[in-house]
Amino acid sequence: MKKLSQERTGEVIILSESIIWGLFPILAILSYSGLSPLTSLAWTTAISFFFFLFVVIARRSWNNVFQRGIFWQLLAITGITGVLFYVLFYIGLEHTSAGNAAIIGTAEILFSFLFFNVWKKEYISFKYIIGIVCMLLGVLIILAPNFSGFRIGDIVILLAVFIAPLGNYFQKSLRSKISSEQILFFRTLIAAPILFFIAYLAGESIIIPPISVWWILLVNGVVLFGITKLLWIESIFRIGVTKSISLSSVSPIFTLIFAYLIFHDEPTFVQIIAVPLSVVGVYLLTRPATHMS
Repeated sequence: MKKLSQERTGEVIILSESIIWGLFPILAILSYSGLSPLTSLAWTTAISFFFFLFVVIARRSWNNVFQRGIFWQLLAITGITGVLFYVLFYIGLEHTSAGNAAIIGTAEILFSFLFFNVWKKEYISFKYIIGIVCMLLGVLIILAPNFSGFRIGDIVILLAVFIAPLGNYFQKSLRSKISSEQILFFRTLIAAPILFFIAYLAGESIIIPPISVWWILLVNGVVLFGITKLLWIESIFRIGVTKSISLSSVSPIFTLIFAYLIFHDEPTFVQIIAVPLSVVGVYLLTRPATHMS
């Protein structure tokens, strides 16, 4: 019962994260209106650092991270997830569309399944596999009308999602030793100056963001790179990476809703009829597994 309750908590957490994360492609592109991509990423990461600093102080969750194994895992998480993943993703977004990025991003489900369930031998029930397939098909159908032809940015984003499971592996492992806010606090502490330096090397102007962009950066930093990242680590700690990513793939549905509300982009009939596939996927993935290992 305790394990089932923990699994239910993880499912609620990741579904909540998915709703919020549906805003990410929209706000990331809106932030380009006043800043270059890497500079936008660096400022967003810096803002999220202060958010996690506040959370760590409020929860008094200071632990010594300079312990054997912990510090090196933090550096690995920072390098893979905090720097490399987002640098590739933001560069990719500059050279492709939000629709393409969302479609390519679904490959993370496959890469995570291969990494955790095939290579690392984590058990996953047949019911969950069917649920994953339904989620993947539903998302691909929903996003298909937004595919604007192959672009160079698609390869860059594919590389980003290819390395993502490795970063999640370290984050899940480290969560059993220190809290989520500690992981993210130190990740952003180290990543922010590195990202500013990378933006400088890329020839971008490191400027103070204009007033018109600050609200987007604040939402990105506090909500998308702050709250949703806390929710993400808590979910993969409770229910596993493959299941978390599969459930979180409902976020494109909310992206469609937000795009309609913000840009008045009306979904197509095909997109609407594909939603039930994702609903079936969520249903199967939230049923108790017949076997747990």
